Amino acid sequence: MAPARASSRNNSLLLLLSTLAMAACTTQFEREYAEAERWRAAAAAAGHEWIETSRLLEQAEATADAGNMDVAFELLGKARFQAEAAVRQAEREAEAWRVRVIK
Repeated sequence: MAPARASSRNNSLLLLLSTLAMAACTTQFEREYAEAERWRAAAAAAGHEWIETSRLLEQAEATADAGNMDVAFELLGKARFQAEAAVRQAEREAEAWRVRVIK
């Protein structure tokens, strides 16, 4: 095989692998984004959505669109953590108020 031909095939292979990796990363991001959004919606439905959660989700999406997936996943993780914490807070508060009522 001629060196130019081998180089061309290697470049094509690298491009293909890079495209597949980016597609996998995007698919993973979409799944994790959807999960974080479900937690955010649950927190909002319980009346306990934290202010920063929606902003973090928006920033994660914009960062992913710009191609900076490492930062996008980090922002997404923070958003999901906040959303889950807000749901847990709502669950605790749903019962905790009872012990605060003067009888």
